[in-house]
Amino acid sequence: MIAVTGEYLINIIERRVNQTIGLRRNLSAAELLTEPLLYPTNEEIADFILSIPYFDERLKNFILGFLTEQTIIISQTWEIAFSVRTGRWAESDEWLHGAFRLSMNSLEDHQHNNADFLTLPY
Repeated sequence: MIAVTGEYLINIIERRVNQTIGLRRNLSAAELLTEPLLYPTNEEIADFILSIPYFDERLKNFILGFLTEQTIIISQTWEIAFSVRTGRWAESDEWLHGAFRLSMNSLEDHQHNNADFLTLPY
């Protein structure tokens, strides 16, 4: 168990989004070769967090700094689940080729019926 901040979780998100941001920006193969190290803007990271359907609204609000809690305690299992879901969204066609849209309260089946849904660990 470790205590983490929203910034720590954003760093995980940034590492995953770095790998696919060129595709989201519709860069050509030539452009991707000339600029191998692309970094998402703050706006792109915010769009990613707001649009990811695998996180509940409280988790999104924590990451964005909108909750009173500054740190949360997570397990390694929770961190791995967070990273896996972040990677899944960063590689999804909806994220890479879709226009920004809010997640519409996340996954339709919500956390009670969907194993992919992630909430704050407490």
